[in-house]
Amino acid sequence: MSKLSLSLILLMAARAGAAIVNVPAGGDLQGALNAAQAGDTINLAAGATYTGNFHLAPNAGPAWITVQSSAIGSLPGPGSRVSPDQAAAMPKIVTPNSASALQITAGANYYHFIGIEFFAAPGIYIQDVIQVGNGTESSVDQLPHDIDFDRDYIHSDFPSGGKRGIALNGGSTTIQNCYISGLWSTWQDTQALAGWNGPGPYTITNNYLEAGTEIVAFGGAVPNIGGVVPSNILIKNNLFYKPLSWMPGNPSYAGIPVWVKNDIEFKNAQNVTIDSNTFENNWKGADQRGFFLLFNVRTELGQVPWAVVNDVKVINNVFRHSACGIDITGHDDDGSGSSSNFLIQNNVWDDISGNWGSDGRWFQATGGANNITIDHNTVQQGGSIISAYGEPAKTFSFTNNIVQFNSYGITCFIQGNSPCGSFKYCNCFPQITLRGNVIADNANASSGFSVTDFFPPRNFIVPSYQRMGFVDYLKDDWRLQPTSPYRKRAADGRDPGVDFEALDSSGVNLAAGGKPLQ
Repeated sequence: MSKLSLSLILLMAARAGAAIVNVPAGGDLQGALNAAQAGDTINLAAGATYTGNFHLAPNAGPAWITVQSSAIGSLPGPGSRVSPDQAAAMPKIVTPNSASALQITAGANYYHFIGIEFFAAPGIYIQDVIQVGNGTESSVDQLPHDIDFDRDYIHSDFPSGGKRGIALNGGSTTIQNCYISGLWSTWQDTQALAGWNGPGPYTITNNYLEAGTEIVAFGGAVPNIGGVVPSNILIKNNLFYKPLSWMPGNPSYAGIPVWVKNDIEFKNAQNVTIDSNTFENNWKGADQRGFFLLFNVRTELGQVPWAVVNDVKVINNVFRHSACGIDITGHDDDGSGSSSNFLIQNNVWDDISGNWGSDGRWFQATGGANNITIDHNTVQQGGSIISAYGEPAKTFSFTNNIVQFNSYGITCFIQGNSPCGSFKYCNCFPQITLRGNVIADNANASSGFSVTDFFPPRNFIVPSYQRMGFVDYLKDDWRLQPTSPYRKRAADGRDPGVDFEALDSSGVNLAAGGKPLQ
């Protein structure tokens, strides 16, 4: 008998004995979880509160156990994101202390959670609202796997804040169509989602994600499983957002100095796709410059010698309002670890500028990062196009982008040399492809460099961003008009900058306008 046939027989047998269990308000949720069998559905009463630190019973599968709202029909359908507006139709699983509301440990596999609100009781600063794996497992076969959160609302007690929404330290885990918010602190790093002790895969799609320092992070702590690298990570169609009420100096600032760093941080991760997301609002805070994306491999003082940040695609996204853009580091400070194979393609970068507390640099490469391709981006940045530090980056391709030249196009601090601003004088990138770009010359003559010091003849210089021939520059419509002299002038024969038709078809929202969308 084939493995597939055996699986089908087991699945049919499990479904034949499946039960529907209703847990009313005041009912024994932990008892229902303890008794659940493969294929069962546990209905929790919409609006009811279940208080405790709950854990799941083992489930070998292959049939799933579903825990869902009794008012599931009142929630948005499959594939649609929920918001706090639907909280009345959700049962509430509430932790009364700083321990997790839900902990998923070894053997608790094949669980769906649909339409549930998870949070901490008033006055509680929560560490992890939910734990998938407890981070102490010492082998991959001890990890829970096949866990799915769908249309759930996960948050801290808003006045108190919290460290993390979900700790992702298991096997295959999906977070989809959820609303995760209120994870902030004035003194420590906080994340909506973070993992360090699991191999993945992790699928993060169509969520609203809000946190202070790193909204999504992988690595950054010493895993208990030797050799583990969070892998096969899909981050797609999400809204990453930091409320302006957290930003000192903003008119809406609420007076709490929230720690802010970046939106995505990888210190140990591989095989990652970041596709068709919208990123809004990031500023200089805590101890960083305020990059939206930070890909900095870290071996944690030699305790994670296998750490890598490899094979990362950033495609079809919109990045709006940030102090800086993206930072890639090839090695840890002591030369350990490695990073390679990055594709940054078909993204809009709007208002990367000093408005957000730093110098508005767009791309930064440090420590010998290898094999970087930056292609077909449209960028409105106030600082340097590229900054390079430490060991030269290897195999660097910068093609078909629309960018601005401001004072220094490229700043280089390479292996102890004095700072310099021109490829004529610095060996920033020994193996570089630089063509098909259109550069708006906004240079300050006092810098001593001109745009032609940086970009060889196979690129195009335009006197100002407004004269690119955009459809409507003032309204941020950065498609090129049919009459633009730069149409079809990219090195690949296409329009330089973003392919907006592809961006539109990806589902990303180009007109988010500074507030969360559902």
